[in-house]
Parts: sequence; C-alpha cells; structure tokens
Amino acid sequence: MKDFLSNKYLQITLRVLLGAIFIFASYGKLFQPADFAKAILRYEFLPIYFVNLMAIVMPWLEFIVGLMLIFGIFKKASSMLAGISLVMFLIALISAYARGLDISCGCFSLEETSSKGDIIYRIIQDFIMLIAAIVIYKFSDVKKTEEPVPAEVIN
Repeated sequence: MKDFLSNKYLQITLRVLLGAIFIFASYGKLFQPADFAKAILRYEFLPIYFVNLMAIVMPWLEFIVGLMLIFGIFKKASSMLAGISLVMFLIALISAYARGLDISCGCFSLEETSSKGDIIYRIIQDFIMLIAAIVIYKFSDVKKTEEPVPAEVIN
C-alpha cells in the first residue's frame, strides 16, 4: 500500500487535482472580498472582527497553496496548509449543518441561495480532499525501499 500511495504518478495527480480545486475555489473570492465576507458572516461562527481579515487572507492562501501543490513546491508544507484549511472548513460546515443553518457554503460560489444538501455535499467533498492532502503529506517524499541483499550474495 505504501508503494501505491507514494507512487510518483499518483502523487502528481493528487497534487494537481487538489491544487486546481484550491485555485478554482479562490478565484471568485479574490476579486469579491466583500461578498466573501458576507458568506463568512452567514456562518455565525467567527467573531465579527475576524471576518474581514479572513475574507482577505483565505482566498490568497487558497490560491498560493494551490500553486505550490501543482508545481510541487514545498510539498509537505503546502499539503499541511491545505489540510489545516480543510479542517477549518469542515469545522465551519459541520457546525453550520448541526445548527440548522440553511446557507450557501461560499466554497466555490458566493451566491446566497443553497440547500442543506449542499452543505452535506461540501462536507463529503472536503473530507475527500483532506484525505488527499494527508496522502500527499505522508507519502510525497517516501523513497521506495529496496530489498536488502543477503550477505551470502555479497561475498
């Protein structure tokens, strides 16, 4: 299993997919921080004084992490940042769902209308992306182990 998860082509595929998702998710938020701040406010989760800061920082973090993943720059750090971001997103989504909020997640679109089913879908999606981030983190630089040569063969 370790060999499969550390396979160079699987790692590249996971990095490019996760990176592309992060860049795509950041796109609308980068150019509409006020609308993203409103989306964050609808969660009723953060203190009001953090909302604007998050609306400015999160899209840039998503964009930079996405680029780093795609280009394989600082694979461990970028996958860890992606994982931390996804855990934060999961906490916010699960909290909103548990409190019965009927909001759009603001993940890929800043529209206000959505359904509770959308939140469940986003929770599942974020969980799958978190697994990908963990696989990248744990197996991105794993070298394949070679079988040791028996002493009899060396002599």
